[in-house]
Amino acid sequence: MSKNTKQGSFIKGAAILTAAGLAARVMGFGYRVILTRIIGAEGMGLYQMAYPIYTVLLVVSRSGIPVALAKLIADKIAADKKKEAYKIFKVARKMSFIVGLVISIIMALSARPLISILSLDPRSYYAVLAISPAIFVVSIMASYRGFFQGLQDMVPTAKSQILEQFIRMFTMVGLVVFLVPYGLNYAAAGASFGAVSGAFGGLLILLYIYAKRREKIFSFLEDGSDSVELSTKNVVKRIVFLGVPITLGALVMPLMSLVDLIFVPNRLQAAGYMVSEATALYGMFAAVAMPLVNFPTIITVSLSASLVPSIAEAFTLGKEKLIKYRTQTALRLTILISLPAAAGLFLLAEPLTEIIFAEPGAAVPLRFVAWGVVFIALQQTSTGILNGIGKTSIPARNLMIGAVFNGFINYTLTAVPAFGIRGAALGTTIGFAIAAFLNLYYVKKESGFIIDVKSMILKPVFSVASMMLFVKLFYDFLFSLLQNEQISYAYQITMFVTVAAAALFYFVILLLLKEIKYRDLAVIPVFGVKLARLLKRLGFLKD
Repeated sequence: MSKNTKQGSFIKGAAILTAAGLAARVMGFGYRVILTRIIGAEGMGLYQMAYPIYTVLLVVSRSGIPVALAKLIADKIAADKKKEAYKIFKVARKMSFIVGLVISIIMALSARPLISILSLDPRSYYAVLAISPAIFVVSIMASYRGFFQGLQDMVPTAKSQILEQFIRMFTMVGLVVFLVPYGLNYAAAGASFGAVSGAFGGLLILLYIYAKRREKIFSFLEDGSDSVELSTKNVVKRIVFLGVPITLGALVMPLMSLVDLIFVPNRLQAAGYMVSEATALYGMFAAVAMPLVNFPTIITVSLSASLVPSIAEAFTLGKEKLIKYRTQTALRLTILISLPAAAGLFLLAEPLTEIIFAEPGAAVPLRFVAWGVVFIALQQTSTGILNGIGKTSIPARNLMIGAVFNGFINYTLTAVPAFGIRGAALGTTIGFAIAAFLNLYYVKKESGFIIDVKSMILKPVFSVASMMLFVKLFYDFLFSLLQNEQISYAYQITMFVTVAAAALFYFVILLLLKEIKYRDLAVIPVFGVKLARLLKRLGFLKD
């Protein structure tokens, strides 16, 4: 395979996962909007209380396995040891089954004690109980995703993500509508159970794809020149060696959410809020502001997933230039995407939270956490790079350092009436900023890539500053115009048209600055190649 093909394959894998992730996030936004309008911030607070517990235990059961699998399988295939690659998958699948089952049972049995120990709202018990079986199903699903990603085939993962979220959305909304007359605690439990049905649907489509391609997969794996020499014990050791640091790193994220869950409601009460008010404010931060912040990072999550096997392959083959190219490309795209997203969330915080979630109060924490988009995105992309070259413990350690700062700021500032919920948002932003900058230091140290100041800092900052000025002027002008014409839904129309116009304006600025490359557009599904060719003919793009 040629160098250009491999480069294109790396970005194409990210594009496939991004398209699927975007579809999943849109559906995720859909059900959150509907749920928030049905059960309000208080009900979403109860629903959200189950998630930090669930995600902590879920990470323990499965998080390190798919990433470790993707790296190990890519390594073995690059070295033409395909039989060993398949054995690694089979061992990982058994590990996922056993660990996932055990942790699901532990979560179900310890739901009530956990709620008591963490001083959570007792009404969240049924939500915690309802979501516990999902750990078992997701753990098995993760092993199949890791297998296909190790083959650098992102399509099965993409399909399972879409189906998982589709089934989850309908289950959640249906159960919430049915159960809300019985109380917010039961409605929150119905919403939580959507994770179980969704995961089951995602697993089924992976099993179907695996069965359908089984003969082709076996034929491919039989072409390897190796004889299977790995023992099961050695495979387990290798997975644990790579997977444990990845798990610890992934564990920090839900632990940060868990810290927020413990600190925010309690420290808000210390600042003088009632229990129900504290729960509602926590819901605004965790269930409204954070989903908006996490939405743009679907692209960097996809980049990270695609980077692990592609950089692992280049690292195994000793291709230093290819590692530097992929590192540079990934970080450049991360900045170009996350910076305008952060600016948009900051400027349009109030209309976004009011129009989408009917919770305009969430604009307060959103403005403080909006710039965290940039740091979350950089942390995710740099983690994928470090995992790909086998330095899995570094991002885990760096994220833990960031989490300590997040916890300290959260605990200190949230209890101060002048800060309140702003303290939690500020802690999250600073925590991720510290983790991101530490990661970037080690990426530079380990890969030797050189930061292109002009391309990665000056041009993006200029483009975003120009876009922010455009958004301010365009929003005020359009809203005033529509109001004077007494057009219905002027507020909503203004917000959505402004977002679309800002995206187009930013794209044009980057084109004029020659910062968008042909290959950046060509990998976009459906219309990417046609758009890239058109812009190249017009003289806006270069290879």
